Amino acid sequence: MNNPFETINARLSNLEALQLETLQFLRSAKTIAPNEENGSIELAVKVLDLAKPTIYALVSKGQIPHSKRGNRLYFNRTELLAWIAEGKRNTASA
Repeated sequence: MNNPFETINARLSNLEALQLETLQFLRSAKTIAPNEENGSIELAVKVLDLAKPTIYALVSKGQIPHSKRGNRLYFNRTELLAWIAEGKRNTASA
């Protein structure tokens, strides 16, 4: 009969290996062109740090870059960052 502690230890080792593989995969997935990320309203909220109602208002006024397919809104991280950069103002030199 197998020692139950050896069985538990083997299973824990397998879980640790799987967790490390998952973390490595997630880290590599984030480095694959994060600037070209497309997403929903949650992406716009995250990138712009604005509330959902504010973003919906900007969309309805046509002031923010977006795409619409059916009833869904889509945003591109690069376009949102460019939109922010367009509003950049030079500071007055003292």
